[in-house]
Amino acid sequence: MNSYIGKKGYTIVKEDFTQTQLHKIRIDMTVKPHNTMNGFVNPIQYPIYRESTHKMYLPRYYGIDEFGSCPKNVLSKGNSIDVSFCGDLFEYQHTIVNKFITHVGNSGGGLLDVEPGKGKTVMGLNIISQLKRKTLVVVHKTFLLNQWKERIQQFLPNANIGIIQAQIIDVEDKDIVIGMLQTLSTKDLDYSIVKEFGLTIYDECHHLSAEVFSNVMIRIHTNYVLGLSGTMTRKDGLTKVFKYFIGPVVHKEKTDLTTEVLVKSVLFEDQNNDDYNDVKTDYRGNPMYSSMITKLCNNENRTSMITNIIHYELKEKKDQQIMILAHNKTLIQRLYDMISLFEPSIGFYIGGMKEDALKESESKKVIIATYAMASEGLDIKSLTTLCMATPKSDVCQSVGRILRSKHTQPLVIDIIDSHDIFKRQYGKRRTYYHKKQYVIQKYIHLNAYLQNIYDIDKKKGKNDTTEPKPCLVKL
Repeated sequence: MNSYIGKKGYTIVKEDFTQTQLHKIRIDMTVKPHNTMNGFVNPIQYPIYRESTHKMYLPRYYGIDEFGSCPKNVLSKGNSIDVSFCGDLFEYQHTIVNKFITHVGNSGGGLLDVEPGKGKTVMGLNIISQLKRKTLVVVHKTFLLNQWKERIQQFLPNANIGIIQAQIIDVEDKDIVIGMLQTLSTKDLDYSIVKEFGLTIYDECHHLSAEVFSNVMIRIHTNYVLGLSGTMTRKDGLTKVFKYFIGPVVHKEKTDLTTEVLVKSVLFEDQNNDDYNDVKTDYRGNPMYSSMITKLCNNENRTSMITNIIHYELKEKKDQQIMILAHNKTLIQRLYDMISLFEPSIGFYIGGMKEDALKESESKKVIIATYAMASEGLDIKSLTTLCMATPKSDVCQSVGRILRSKHTQPLVIDIIDSHDIFKRQYGKRRTYYHKKQYVIQKYIHLNAYLQNIYDIDKKKGKNDTTEPKPCLVKL
């Protein structure tokens, strides 16, 4: 075959293949997300390859898996850089970094599946210092861009840092360039710029499978590629997309299961509120999720319950630092207004805030944030308690925010809402808690919480030997 790895990816000459083979490639390389939304949604399919009259340009690792390694690699090696790593890695981080360096060899890519709090950014910087090639770091949020910039200044202090964001393309004579995913997915960089990069690092790489964002991987091909994430599996079934481009999982780092996390799950019901209990559905009878979330956020009794729980926890343990997560900014503002009446040390952590304001909030006793801001990259090592003010199925990264440092017992406050759609979400969270062997205390209402009257979830993890505390309230 006349295949090679070049600036457009794994390149094949069409005349080397039958029409049947080419048809299969086109089918494989046209993807469609699963429908993960409630209600009527018709996901569209899209291609993750390019084609000319005589050639097809495929994701590197799809080509390798299907047709074998290419003996011919014409990718630019990228500019060499002189950067030194200032700092010490933990032993497990050394293991992960060395594993990746060995895996990629002279050319290649791979994924590091590392849970929050394990130092993905620091390991990425150490890899840069070893490969010593001009690097493009791709992030999807401005606060992550700023976080990478801070870490580079800390661990690679002699590195010159560039930025690609909106109209800014500051890449000349830079060692590391941090690029916004939104900019790179809609803007074609001149190849004279791309060829200077020898390594691309995709932070939170699971976002790359989306139709628009996948354009970045189609457009930019470097000799080395590293993907970082703590949640490699996408619910829409498109995990394979970024794996096709970046490579296989080289290492998976799990949170230490010896960390004893306490989950306090408390049921909220508003039995006499007919409007609240009514389930809004679309014309197909499916619950309208966003409308139902709005119901929760607008319910004053529910907001008051959360406020009372926070007040109770702050009195019980004065050294706690609590993060409250919600989807709805109206609820976030309402919680702020109510909690600030008894706790002056409170701050926001939401999109649109300036970096210095976010930094100031990090020192507050109570931090109220959106899930979007807390899902990735947030690094507040002093957090001890997480309160989920609106429901969510996947809480791996959210819970990870309180596991960044060893505490006596990290606490998760989980509100169980009475609607079936939200009970099912709690079921998924509960499965995750059991898998991690967390202790789950169940409270049937606010008064039970305030009086510390609970039952232990009967389905325990294998190593959970906690004795159930007698329930003093008839269920």
